[in-house]
Amino acid sequence: MTVPVNDRARSERFYFPYEGEDAAQRFFFPNGCDEVLFRATAARDVPRLVEKFGYQRPFVFTSRTLNRTTDVVNDIVEGLGGSVVNVSDRVGEHAPITNVLAAIDEVRDAGADVLICIGGGSVMDFGKFVQLGVTQGVRTRDCFRALRVDQSPVLDDNPQLRQITIPTTFSLSEWTPAGTPVDDETDKKITLRIPRGVGRAIVFDPAIVRHTPKGLALKTAIRGLDHSINNVLTTAPNDIVTVLALQAVQQFHKGIRALARDDLDTAMPTLQKASWLGGVCQMSVPHGFSHFMVHVIAPWAHIGHSETACVMMLAQARWWRGHSDPRLGQVAAAMGRPDDPIDEILFDLLRECEMPTTLAEIGLDAAQVEEVIPHTLAHPYVTLHNVVPITTADDIRRALATVSG
Repeated sequence: MTVPVNDRARSERFYFPYEGEDAAQRFFFPNGCDEVLFRATAARDVPRLVEKFGYQRPFVFTSRTLNRTTDVVNDIVEGLGGSVVNVSDRVGEHAPITNVLAAIDEVRDAGADVLICIGGGSVMDFGKFVQLGVTQGVRTRDCFRALRVDQSPVLDDNPQLRQITIPTTFSLSEWTPAGTPVDDETDKKITLRIPRGVGRAIVFDPAIVRHTPKGLALKTAIRGLDHSINNVLTTAPNDIVTVLALQAVQQFHKGIRALARDDLDTAMPTLQKASWLGGVCQMSVPHGFSHFMVHVIAPWAHIGHSETACVMMLAQARWWRGHSDPRLGQVAAAMGRPDDPIDEILFDLLRECEMPTTLAEIGLDAAQVEEVIPHTLAHPYVTLHNVVPITTADDIRRALATVSG
């Protein structure tokens, strides 16, 4: 099974229209992000941002755990006074389209003029999809499906509402004007472009992320590290991106190890700094196998994104073993071991954090691996941007065999 060439071409023109031997390097400034607040206090600073931007009817989306077991959401809502039109924690992992459609109706009916998104990657992406659906007048599942990147729709670049985002995890989704909700009728993800989908403001509050469970924080930081390594080991390298991404790799590695030791004073601001460094260049270069395999396996097998990312990151690094590219040494040096293969460094890091390193550990056996290969080949990006090519079913099979367990 393959994706039609024309669909892949349309997708490629959106993401990386300047790629090629003679192409200029580009840096994609996150479209619509006016400011970033670092070491912020969200309960104080979010109301100031709402007032500064002139919003009057904020709608809050958040995770269920954050909403029901901490005071974080209440503190922000209280700071906003009586202007909040609703608070919803019905998001769901992978942002299922059923939940998105219900939320679009709620936001539209409430007359909201800004979304306040507090939580991890699913919440960040959920806000983007609601923003897109309200702007494009989505009412049904088929209308939402028609917005897929491979359909090449003409989108309104002046959204009816925007977001202010307060991320509580480290997978960098707050930085991307794109996302992949799961179609819960098919268990497959669809790829969407969201004009000005990056938050108008991104608020990094180190106190809030202390509420994130350690295991979740570690797994999402591993996902952020994977994204940052992909920013360096890309088929279209970019000088500015490489500098920022190597700094992100260094900070992620430092922060992850600090978090594994329960040194929260070091870990949380370090990981938020890493998220900024890695996230700001997230859309400027194409990513490879590990990034997009997560989009295939996680919804198909009903496994968390970040657990899947741990194993896919290791599989990609093992696939690179023996490849002669100076960037491999740069990444190893950023993690403090310039003379060691990246896969050994990552394996040791995953074991230090008690994270999965094999497909078996995330619940996939050999038969399931074979079953997922056609879905992998059908994905528009998995086989396109790998510094060591992965283009066939056998390539995918061999790459996954490195982490079979």
